Amino acid sequence: MRKDLARNLSKIINCLKEAEEGWLWYREIERRTGLHHKTIARLIEKHLSIFVDIQPMEPFNLKMIRLKPNIDLNAVTKFIKLKEKIENFK
Repeated sequence: MRKDLARNLSKIINCLKEAEEGWLWYREIERRTGLHHKTIARLIEKHLSIFVDIQPMEPFNLKMIRLKPNIDLNAVTKFIKLKEKIENFK
């Protein structure tokens, strides 16, 4: 795993964890982490989709995100490392 990828994922997880089961949208995560909102969307959809709840807000083009209860940062990093090993094996 690249260092910048791990750093960005940990920033997102920590931001969602600090929200204390509150819903955040991509722009708010952007403000709190300093990452671009499209980067946040890509990382959440590619790596963190099983660890977060996503609620679309219709008719607006918004997605609200929160961390599922009892998620640990160490478990997330272990899962991502395992997922990358499997993808590299193919």
